[in-house]
Amino acid sequence: MDIVVTGFAGSDGSCKIYQNMDCRKKLLKRYSESFFGISFFDVSAAPPDVPGESRSRLEKRFAEMHSLGLADSSENGGVLAALWRVLKANRMGGCYDLGKIPVLQQTIEICETFGLNPYRLCAPSCRIWLTETAGEIMGDAAGAGMPSAVIGYTAEGAAINRTDTEVPSSLRRPEKDELYRILPEQLPHK
Repeated sequence: MDIVVTGFAGSDGSCKIYQNMDCRKKLLKRYSESFFGISFFDVSAAPPDVPGESRSRLEKRFAEMHSLGLADSSENGGVLAALWRVLKANRMGGCYDLGKIPVLQQTIEICETFGLNPYRLCAPSCRIWLTETAGEIMGDAAGAGMPSAVIGYTAEGAAINRTDTEVPSSLRRPEKDELYRILPEQLPHK
């Protein structure tokens, strides 16, 4: 099966960091406020509740696939934690290319400023899917105004290997969400 990502990695968490006044002061010493313009908040937050066939199909498909353990959101621990959870729930391994995961430049800069990993930062609007119908999911994501990408594929065994590096590396059990390091009060409690 293909591994598909819809949405931007770390977007919701980076938006929360920027909205914190102490964090914003530090960021504005390095970047202009226009760098984090209104478009950052438009695409980083969960997609608006806009009626439309693509959005409806995508949400319905996510609910169905989530109930089957074939999809997960990056709400707690980021997109890499969601990838680990969904593959382990299905007793599968896989291969993925980190460079194919959609991420906003603003998120990267915020994470660099605070020493965080954007792929381990919460983003409920970013979802991982294990599917044989990647084109349909990606088509609905595009129709709903969301980025998407096939980042890899499932494999036999337990290893989850990153394919875009010269040195082999495998994904390990997720730790606490990166947001916890900066704004522990912002984390969802489960």
